[in-house]
Amino acid sequence: RLWLKELRRAPPRSTMADTYGAVEGVETPLTGFQGDIEAAPAPRSRSRAAVVMACMMVSGAAATVGARAYSGSTTGAAQMAAVEPEVETLAASEADAEVVVGSWQREALRSVLKKVGYTQNIIFGHENSNREGQYFWDNAGMDAHSDVFNTTEQYPGMYGFSFQDIINGNKLTNHVLNAAKQNAVIEFFWEADNPVNGGGARDNTGYPCAALLPGGAGNANWTASMDKIVEAVKEFKIGGTHIPIILRLFHECTESWYWWGDQKCDATNYKRAWNYTKWYLTDHAGLENMLFVYAPAKVSETTWQAYTNWYPGDDQVDIIGFDRYAMSGTYKDYVRADCEVACAFADKIGKPCALAETGIADGIQNIANPDWFMTDVLDNLMNRTTTETDICSNLAYMLTWSNEQPGRYWVPLPHQPTAPGFKNFTEDTRTFFAGDVRFSDLTKEYGYGFKNPGKANDLHNVGITDGPRPITPTEPQHGIMSSVSSDVVKDWGPFDWSDDRLAQLPAEEQEKVQAMLMRRN
Repeated sequence: RLWLKELRRAPPRSTMADTYGAVEGVETPLTGFQGDIEAAPAPRSRSRAAVVMACMMVSGAAATVGARAYSGSTTGAAQMAAVEPEVETLAASEADAEVVVGSWQREALRSVLKKVGYTQNIIFGHENSNREGQYFWDNAGMDAHSDVFNTTEQYPGMYGFSFQDIINGNKLTNHVLNAAKQNAVIEFFWEADNPVNGGGARDNTGYPCAALLPGGAGNANWTASMDKIVEAVKEFKIGGTHIPIILRLFHECTESWYWWGDQKCDATNYKRAWNYTKWYLTDHAGLENMLFVYAPAKVSETTWQAYTNWYPGDDQVDIIGFDRYAMSGTYKDYVRADCEVACAFADKIGKPCALAETGIADGIQNIANPDWFMTDVLDNLMNRTTTETDICSNLAYMLTWSNEQPGRYWVPLPHQPTAPGFKNFTEDTRTFFAGDVRFSDLTKEYGYGFKNPGKANDLHNVGITDGPRPITPTEPQHGIMSSVSSDVVKDWGPFDWSDDRLAQLPAEEQEKVQAMLMRRN
């Protein structure tokens, strides 16, 4: 690699506790590169000219991109044929040259996630962490507050955001850029409105999972929404380098609360919708900086549905994930059982494994166990015991939900019951947060991220007045705190195996489920 020597170093700051280690400063984006565009591990950045030339080489003198149709999984090619669009091309113009989105950071991120899993570490993520907290709301993305930081003086290693927020008119560019400058991973999910009538994600009027396809009643609205996503993602860049994005598409499909889920969609149209959406965002629109995580729900109870029947295909999915919420009394067992199923499947097909969204249903505010983050999360998932049960230590990341208000949160503030365990969780060598120098060294190995290659002192000095600082739980910052999400009604108990659901399974799978139900009773 050729590293630039001219780097702006952060001013001296105080250091964190020895149990955590040094934290790095913010990078001046690197702009020089020489090398092969598809090489792995990937270089940190490239000149715009190199990017444009590489894209032209892929498609010849016409300089077209996105020429592959979305036919999707090789196992589902016949299903795709009925709705496969004509192959489209996007001619590269001078304007396009300014927004070419390269794939090298995407591939570097993929390598980082695999390595994190192999090294028995896990990245901690928090939804909307720099946008909303129990006592702050920062819709501009300029204050760099985070309840994770308020309690631990560290920022999460992953930030989660919502594409539907962008479609609804919110601008998240500052939030994404500030998170990426901390060397955090960026994840988006899309709790999409009904493309047929504009209703919410729970409105299945017009069978939207089929209607969004070409020729369907919802296709125009669906493509309009995707175009808004494309324009937003093109703004997510530091210097000339686009930030890679993990997209959790059509999540929790094995449950029935969303229009793309079980009993509101079907496996065939779900895979068509997934493959078409992925094709449109990547091959058609030219976004080459996305990894796609597939995250069904309750996978230890719906294994065949989750990873066979509804699975979009190895060529359509980059990360094998699962979502799991539960009540406090059952969470520990449920999340472990799900993890063993999901990570075994991921290991079988050679993909990273992720706990894509998780927590106690409706928040951890009523958890009395101060060590909950250690006993029920970290030790439960990452303790090495026997070969058969080590698979959960392959998890690359976990992400928990937003802190919506003091009565509904998933990350504690310092005075709240679960804070001691969360601090221990942060300082444990098995977890990665944004400022962890071990994580930064790993990302540099593969050329991922936006931090300088040297080491600096603590980025999170709470004594400075012009940067992030912990806020007290009695001083709301910058406007009102957010209201409780309207999307709270989900069944986080056992999966409801109705007669209709059982009848849809092959005979062998029916026997497995019935045996499981007998053991449960």
